[in-house]
Parts: sequence; structure tokens; C-alpha cells
Amino acid sequence: MNDRSRRVFVYRGNLPLWLVFLFVLPLGAVFLTSLILALLIAGAGTVLAAFILPLFWKRVGAPPTDAKTIDLDPSQYRRLDTHD
Repeated sequence: MNDRSRRVFVYRGNLPLWLVFLFVLPLGAVFLTSLILALLIAGAGTVLAAFILPLFWKRVGAPPTDAKTIDLDPSQYRRLDTHD
């Protein structure tokens, strides 16, 4: 093996700020775009589940809300005894 062909040169100078921005800004833009897209998808799923699906997914065979219920006057209430 020849050690001369295995030399590695390392840049030890200051990195120019424009070069840092050249590499960091596109990566940051991809990250922020992905984050915003994920938040929009999650928000759309939340709106769909909370507001739109209940309009279409009514329980089949569910009784009306006031069926099998009675209204009591306050004079008909009775406190239940609790045992300590």
C-alpha cells in the first residue's frame, strides 16, 4: 500500500456565512414545508372527524334522544341513602 495516495485534506479555515446559508436554507425550507404540510393534514383530519363525519355517521337503529326518558318535577326527587 502506498500511504501517499491515502492523504485526506481538511479545510481548517473559517467557513463563509454565505456558504453556510447556501446549505442550511434549503434544508430548513424542506423541514418547514414538511412540518406545515403535516399540520395541515392533521388539522383537516380533526375537522373531518369533529364536524363532518357526525353529519353522515348517524347510528343506525338508535332511538331518538327523548325516547324512554321522563321529566321529573323537583318535588319528585329523592336523595339516595349512602352507607359510609
